Amino acid sequence: MDSATQNRVLVALDLMARKGWGIEKAAKFAKTTRRTVKRYAVANNIDLTFEKGKSVKLKRTPDEKVEDFLTEIHNGSSATAAARKLKTTVPTMAKREIKGVPIMSKVGNRWEINFIPVKEYSIIYHGDLVGFNDSVQGRGQLSGPEANKPKNKKKQDEEYADIWYQIDAEGVKSTLPIEEVAKAYEKVVMEAAKKKLEALGLKNAGLMKRFSRNSAVLSDMTANKRDGTDKVSVLENMTQRYDMKLGEPKNGIDEDFNFAGKVQFVPVKKFRGVKKESIDTKFQLFYLRKGDQKKYGPVKITVRYTLE
Repeated sequence: MDSATQNRVLVALDLMARKGWGIEKAAKFAKTTRRTVKRYAVANNIDLTFEKGKSVKLKRTPDEKVEDFLTEIHNGSSATAAARKLKTTVPTMAKREIKGVPIMSKVGNRWEINFIPVKEYSIIYHGDLVGFNDSVQGRGQLSGPEANKPKNKKKQDEEYADIWYQIDAEGVKSTLPIEEVAKAYEKVVMEAAKKKLEALGLKNAGLMKRFSRNSAVLSDMTANKRDGTDKVSVLENMTQRYDMKLGEPKNGIDEDFNFAGKVQFVPVKKFRGVKKESIDTKFQLFYLRKGDQKKYGPVKITVRYTLE
């Protein structure tokens, strides 16, 4: 099993253990198959329980539950609720240690964690390009990393292109679990992308002159006080089309990112305060016809965020 496939299986197993998802649902989210997950579990002596008429569940040792236990508490659960959710007990988890330090301590009548798991993710956002008068560009059938995969070859069209944008955000740090992180960061990523790509900051008098030859476009330019200027947006410049915007995105975790070994257990004292982070994301446009995919870009977009 190659590393990319193994990563997808690890995502599925994590969801089965932590969320109680069945093998079918977890495998689908992780973009793998039930058969592949079962094969990996058998090869690595992972105990999957099979009950007739019920979903396949995964058993984990208390030590294997430490990361999920700390994540649950950091994100709002009590120690009791986190233990119940993970099918363990508070006394059992209180005995767990990281480098000789207990993972939590009793303060008065409540338990407080001593570490916060910070994970690193690779996230992909993709969606339609929307032009003048809210017209979706291209065929609008295929989009994102799946579009050019073998399973979609028959769905591609020779004449009419599918067009979409894609933003690759690698190395995103977060205290959130894998099924929540892409949606949680969507707003800050898209705000940065729109600020960079839709703002009228480039000079291109020739392109503006060409736009103005269309009477409907000229009327819109006049209404929006763009006539007589030579400023265009990055998206307009890339596509050579007027009034281009980013449509609502779909999101997901990059299926090839390294899931194993991407967790840091940060002591609470070091984590306190606003943790400023920034990443450079990669924006590209894709034009896909059957057997022919063209890419435009990349454009670097810096996204700033905090772990809080």
